[in-house]
Amino acid sequence: MPRVSASWVRPARLAAAPLGPAVAVGALLIAAGPGMFTTYAGRSGLAAGLMVAAGLALVLAGLLASQTSRTGRAGDLAMLVGLVWFAPVWVGWELGPPLVRSLGMLAAGFAFPLLFYLVLTFPGGRPPSSGTRALTWAVYLEAALAALGLALFRDPYIDPACWANCTDNVFLVRSLPALARAVTATDRWFTVAAATTLLAVCTWRLLARRGRARVALMPIVLPAMVFAAATGAHAIELSRMPLEDPGNPAFQLIFDVQNAAVILLAAGLAMGAVMTVVHRRGVARIVASLGEAPAPGSLESALARALGDPELRVAYWLPDVQSYVDAQGRPVAEPAAAPGRLVTALMQQDRRVAVVSHAATLPELEREFGAAIRLGLENERLQAEILFQLSEVRASRARIVQAGDAERRRLERNLHDGAQQRILALSYDIRLAHAGAEADADDRTRLFLEQALAGVQAGLGELRELAHGIYPAILTEAGLGQALATLADSASIPVELDDAVQRRYPEVIETAAYLMVAEAIEDAAGRGAGYAAVTVAHLDGRLTVTVEDDGQCRSASMTEIADRVGALGGTLTVEPTWMGVEIPCG
Repeated sequence: MPRVSASWVRPARLAAAPLGPAVAVGALLIAAGPGMFTTYAGRSGLAAGLMVAAGLALVLAGLLASQTSRTGRAGDLAMLVGLVWFAPVWVGWELGPPLVRSLGMLAAGFAFPLLFYLVLTFPGGRPPSSGTRALTWAVYLEAALAALGLALFRDPYIDPACWANCTDNVFLVRSLPALARAVTATDRWFTVAAATTLLAVCTWRLLARRGRARVALMPIVLPAMVFAAATGAHAIELSRMPLEDPGNPAFQLIFDVQNAAVILLAAGLAMGAVMTVVHRRGVARIVASLGEAPAPGSLESALARALGDPELRVAYWLPDVQSYVDAQGRPVAEPAAAPGRLVTALMQQDRRVAVVSHAATLPELEREFGAAIRLGLENERLQAEILFQLSEVRASRARIVQAGDAERRRLERNLHDGAQQRILALSYDIRLAHAGAEADADDRTRLFLEQALAGVQAGLGELRELAHGIYPAILTEAGLGQALATLADSASIPVELDDAVQRRYPEVIETAAYLMVAEAIEDAAGRGAGYAAVTVAHLDGRLTVTVEDDGQCRSASMTEIADRVGALGGTLTVEPTWMGVEIPCG
């Protein structure tokens, strides 16, 4: 379709409002009188009513659709088709002005190409792909060549297949009956092929969509499929019976079906325009309904409800890290187009703010968003960026904690496998020497060796205690329950331990819980407590560990434990004689 200057669009739309009814009334008057035997509308009251209703429905639906940015071009097309729809009646105006009848013959051939274009480009009025563009231009080109060939070389007076106009063709240059028949035959079979193509494309579009996208497309696509089938049947029937007869039941039925399909298609177009207005008003109410500090993701949910697309997704662009995140700050893949889904980039002052994945029935989504919605998207993008940075900090803290624990385990293994083994070997050597001194009755040497052995045993015990303090091996081997039981047995104050959960947890979680209990018991002993009670529970995907004592009020803040637990996304609560942690563990 050629582009029309924007300065002429509004006056043309305003002119269509009175022009459509005027053309319809004129067509009805012709059908009731001069065109009684040369038009379908003149042969049947039902056909006349359907013809007028179809043309006016297209004009009115086009006027309604042209008022919205999303369906504006489709509305202009619909109004043009509505006016052209009455052309066959003006062709049948017996004794009417030859120029009017000749122009009617030219215009009548473009009704199907215009509807073909309207359906394939709905709702935006522009071809969505190069294939669609090629199809529509092929149909337009064939219609133009056929109309030009018949206008220049067909003399209706000597055409044996003429019925609506057998006298007038003001554009005739030279009568070439053979060429005119060839053009007519080619046009008919091309129409069959184009109608079949339209049926196939409409079927594919329905199958490619799902959910609400398919439902939104049905009011346009289904009537278009019926119209395409009727148009193809009309062309095939003309190849069998070149002399078209409105009184023939087959031709009359095809005409009625075509008009009914056009009426339904116009209703679908009007419905789409109304839904566009509803969506726009729904979007306009989003900002007021979200409040001053909306929860992350609330804008996406509100847009999905307002636009009737539950699968709508918003991904926010973070230029510093060159990646997309969702409203909660979680990294997501760049949205990609899919069958029935489009991707629209939303800009704010030439900066990419977000990318929206939405139904293909909303091709110009960016125009639906006003300044307030864009500001809301920018605010949520900033919020998502902060949440992303917070998650990065938390992940960094978790990596530091894991690295520290790994180093603790390495030191514990080195002490156990290195120094401890060497001291044990030394202890064994001293025992051998001690046995030799006893055999030789060397009391002085035996006494020195006993003192050395006692020192070695004391050093070995201190080394084992040090290794256990660095990282308890039993925690890795037997789990949190057994490690806490061992800790309770070796504590300097009585420790009451409930039936600890026997299941295993991730290593970092078990380490955090164990070190918290160890720190709490040591702190309780330092505050003069007589006992400590430890409870361990797993509820709703969270590990909860508490320590309660009867000592003096606690003054320490337990910063190290708080950092460790916070790195895992958990919380630490410290009270004068009670301390507890909650750690998410899935």
